[in-house]
Amino acid sequence: MERLPVDLQYLPQDKQREKDPDIRKMLLEAVLLLTATKAGRQLVKEKGTYLVVRELHQWETEPDVLAACEKLIQVLIGDEPEAGMENLLEVKIPEDVEEQLQRLDREEERQQRQQEMQSEGPGAQMGSQGLSR
Repeated sequence: MERLPVDLQYLPQDKQREKDPDIRKMLLEAVLLLTATKAGRQLVKEKGTYLVVRELHQWETEPDVLAACEKLIQVLIGDEPEAGMENLLEVKIPEDVEEQLQRLDREEERQQRQQEMQSEGPGAQMGSQGLSR
């Protein structure tokens, strides 16, 4: 707890998390961008960000926000990139690897949509078909 900024150490009991999942995701992505450089990663780690994001991950139910949490956590707990790759925004990714990563992202998004449809129940899957009858 001592690593957290003073304002976060003494939050009142009635403090609420952001209600809008899009804003929660955007904030996580902003912190992820801060971790693109070695200096940024060190600063974000020194401020105890992992502890806050870990708690958010345990509480979060939105798949997109969970995915953003997991990406940030991976950077925070992962090993430092090798020499010459300290700035993650400048790393050159081979074309075949980039295509494979994009394909995996599309597959992950498809699976998330399927899970959302299943969690909404059988009535939601009928969609416009139920209206045409």
